Amino acid sequence: MTQPLQDPAVLLAFGQTPAEARERLSTELDRFEAQLQARQADWTRPQPERDWSPAQEAEHVLLINEGVTRLLALLLSERELRAVPQTPGVLKDGKRQAPAHTMPSADGLAWAELDGRWAAHRARLEEVAAQIRETPGRTMWHPFYGELDALDWLRMVNGHLYSHRQLLERSAGA
Repeated sequence: MTQPLQDPAVLLAFGQTPAEARERLSTELDRFEAQLQARQADWTRPQPERDWSPAQEAEHVLLINEGVTRLLALLLSERELRAVPQTPGVLKDGKRQAPAHTMPSADGLAWAELDGRWAAHRARLEEVAAQIRETPGRTMWHPFYGELDALDWLRMVNGHLYSHRQLLERSAGA
């Protein structure tokens, strides 16, 4: 088995219990969305010391969240889990790099699409998160944290939202 690049225990900071993880999800979604709504003026401009614009940050987060929402539904179901390659993620200067399938487009998410796509993704994610529980024996590989069950995947979403919100906050003040 491939070893994770980072200790998945760090994810516990994003909700010790299913109820705490759901509550944290709501908080992180609210905070991230508020940060996006404040960025219309520089929506397509790359952020200081970043390669991505707020439009690209939004698109990347949506791609991750939409994929994890489907994964959570699978882990919470009785459907068969197929083995996936355990490909470790890439670190560059100590920072996690987004896998190719989660990279935003050159222009990122169009401002006009933000509200509708955000609301639809949030509703689906929160619907699945309402059923979240530990799923011992039903895990899926994460490129940085290794094998995660459904609860840990939700914690990962919370941490991912937190990290990208902080990047947006720092760039807004630059």
